[in-house]
Amino acid sequence: MGLCCVAIIGVVALSSAPYWHHLVTGSAHPVVHNEALSSQSTADAIAEPVGSRSSTLNEARLFEAPISELTSQFTRTWRISGPQICAAFRDAGIEATEWRAASMRSVSYECYFQRIYERDEVRPLRSTFLRVRGNAWGEVLEISGRIVGPTTDDQGSLDPSLMRIFEVLVRQAQWGDFQDTLVPIQKLLDVRSERFGASFEFTRERSHDNSYDFTLVLSQTSNEQTRTRAYFTQERWMVNPDYKRIRPVLPMLSSR
Repeated sequence: MGLCCVAIIGVVALSSAPYWHHLVTGSAHPVVHNEALSSQSTADAIAEPVGSRSSTLNEARLFEAPISELTSQFTRTWRISGPQICAAFRDAGIEATEWRAASMRSVSYECYFQRIYERDEVRPLRSTFLRVRGNAWGEVLEISGRIVGPTTDDQGSLDPSLMRIFEVLVRQAQWGDFQDTLVPIQKLLDVRSERFGASFEFTRERSHDNSYDFTLVLSQTSNEQTRTRAYFTQERWMVNPDYKRIRPVLPMLSSR
């Protein structure tokens, strides 16, 4: 009876040997099918081109890539009118004229300040000129000027009466990032700064070493800035409602 039991156990052990061998080594016949699937998936992965996988990832992105023909760009607008900035110059002691037409038949408007302190037979030796140019609606188009023979102190810094022009200009334009241009201007160094469509220059004139030109203008000429201005034009948008209007007061109905 004992020998019979041992024989039965041996037969069962031999019949299940491939299964236990598979659990230990993973290389017996019952897993041939799995190995075939594994080798097939590996072959497919090797044969699959890289471009097809990257294209699948690109199709799943959240935002589409920008189209260069439709892109725009931040731009600036004048936040003060011509008459207002001319009055600001006068309040600072710079005797600019009133905002008026440049000539009887001109469509452009302007105010300006001009002083000639010293001159020879040919040209001024020391002078200051400032002009704000725009249109009849008060819109500013350009602020420019020239300083010839500027007065400086012992350190070569520009006289405070002349620096006041640029301080008023930067403050009234309300573009705070141009504030850092005041330091090199005070030292009579060349400044060229263009930010968000606004161009500000203070440069020494090439033909005269002691003459300086300055200009502040909106130079929105790129395609991106042109598209921005075209999109936000007044023809596309409704006029802001007048919130200052007094709402009509409706009579209260009696509960009787």
